[in-house]
Parts: sequence; structure tokens; C-alpha cells
Amino acid sequence: MYNYSIEQVENGEIVRVIALQTSAYAEQRNIENPLQFLVMSTIVTKMKIVLSWEEISKVDEYNVYRNGDFMATVKTNHFTDYKFSLDESYVYTILSKRALAKSEETLSKSKSVLATVFGVLNPVSNKEKAATEEFKVSKLIGKPNTLLIPVLEKQRRTNVNRWKFRYTTFLKEKWVINPNIVAMDHYFKGDDRNFDPEGKGFRTRVDIELTYDKPKTPLTFTKEIGQTVSYNRAKRFRQKAVASYDGIKLVRLDHGEQEVGFLLTHSVGNPLVKAPEIDYDVRAVMQRDGTFDITGFHDQAPHHEVYMSRGSKENWMPIQLAESKGLAWMSEITAWQYWRYSNFE
Repeated sequence: MYNYSIEQVENGEIVRVIALQTSAYAEQRNIENPLQFLVMSTIVTKMKIVLSWEEISKVDEYNVYRNGDFMATVKTNHFTDYKFSLDESYVYTILSKRALAKSEETLSKSKSVLATVFGVLNPVSNKEKAATEEFKVSKLIGKPNTLLIPVLEKQRRTNVNRWKFRYTTFLKEKWVINPNIVAMDHYFKGDDRNFDPEGKGFRTRVDIELTYDKPKTPLTFTKEIGQTVSYNRAKRFRQKAVASYDGIKLVRLDHGEQEVGFLLTHSVGNPLVKAPEIDYDVRAVMQRDGTFDITGFHDQAPHHEVYMSRGSKENWMPIQLAESKGLAWMSEITAWQYWRYSNFE
């Protein structure tokens, strides 16, 4: 990400400022996550906020939201907002979908056929949803009045010395029915909660902390796995166990003195029965000036929640919240949900 400030000067005075954020076009792409190198440009002026993004292959339209409120459906790869406050921050979200058969992913066409069959056989789903990839791109834009201060008048930004990142998967229900209807383990104990960064129950939880103000900028990593408990059809206890931690891995990515990132991969299964694993992948870059860019993709089950915190006292900021579509959606033949969240402040 590169931030630019363009100033119009007349008679030695600055009469107009334009703030721009963009990135270079990447020749090499990550086929597994088409959003990772997606070029997105943001333009902020006193009169308008413009979002422009690189087209996602085979996507026909995009739905644009601002702070959770629907704004427009566009068939082009840009959106302009004329009605906003100069003293308010905004989160713009661009949602789109694509048939799995049109995906860039390897073997996507054969996977699409299997996903369609899955949708027909699964009574709580349908063949269209099972074979549809979902994309979510979010941009946090700081207060325009702050972004549009002339460069020589701006105060130096305070460095962010502490970054925290939390990724949790959980089961919202109190009781979860096993998709395998002939299994002896008919029910699993759920976590009985909704989205909450401090939620007590979970299937898995990963915490990552980056500390810029310590020697060598340490990146710490902790992982927890909740106990899996099963019951028979009469909801009588059958067995319990904890899955292996081996499928949760973190790789540190050093991009420069003021920019550190990581690659987090997650594949954790059910320790009691043969079942698909909870899979997700996250790539993050956190700059010391407070700029971040996080991309990921995950199964569409169970619930996934991702939060981030900047600074020693700042509260958790929701980055990605995704509701489960049912345990059967953890199957490798169903489509992924892709997401990206970055900021311009």
C-alpha cells in the first residue's frame, strides 16, 4: 500500500488536497486467494470518496455497503460516495459472488460438479450456494478532515508498537446434529454463544501479538483447542477428546524494518469421528505507522470470527465475522469464502 497526498497551490497557498492510496499491480498472483494481490485504490476529497478495485474475474456485479448499510449495486469496478461527513470514519465493504466453475482455483470445474451434487443431497443447503464462491473486501477510511490536512501541517503519526490478532472458530448452537445421520455420535456439544471476541466457548482459538518496541520485534503465537463432546440420540454422553494442535501453523514474514507480517494456516479435525477439518488461511501485514492489510479464506462452517487490536489499550476491532452454513459445509468440495480488510488513515 502506498499513500499519496496531492496538493493544489495557488499564489503560494494550498487551496485543495487530495488523499490517495493505491498499490502496484502484481504480476505474480496467489491462485488460492484471488484477493491477496487485488489492486484497490481509494481517493478522498472534501467532495467525494472514490473506491476503485481491480475486477475479480467472472464476477458480474458488486454490492457496496458503508458501515453495514447498503449503498448500491454496481456492475463496474468502482463506486463514488458524495454524501458523507468530513469528521467521521467509515468502513466500506464490497461483496460479490462467483460460480465455482468460473474459479481460478485448480480443478475448479470438477470441484464445482461435486459441490452441486453436495447441494442436492444436503437438505439444509442448495446446489447454487454450495457451488458459489463469496468475496468480501473491506476498507477502513479515517476521518477525511484528518486525511486532507496539508503535509507540512500534519503532526507526525504516533507509531503503533503493539498489534494483537485473534481468530476463533465456534459452534453457535447449544446442540449440533452430526451430518452423518447413521453415526452413533448423533449430537455434539456446541459453544452456545454468538460473536464475541472474549467468548468463552470455541472450537479453536489463535492469538498472535506483534511487539515493535522490543528488540527484534517479537511475534508471539498461542493456540487453543476446545474439547469435543458427543452424545447419542437421547442426548446421553458418549465420548470426549481434544483434537491435535499440529494443524495450526504460523510463519513470520519480514518485509522490512517498519513492516512485519505472518502466514497463519489452520486445519483441525474432529477427534471423535471421521469428518472434514476446519480449514482457513490468513496472510497479514502490519506497518508500524498503523497501516495494515489482511487477507484470508475459510470454510463456510462453523462460525468464524477475526479481531484485531492496535496499541496497548485499544479495544478489539472486528475484521471478519462469518456465520456457519452447517457442519456439512466444511467439506472440501464446497466453495470457500474469501475476505480482505485494510485501512487508509
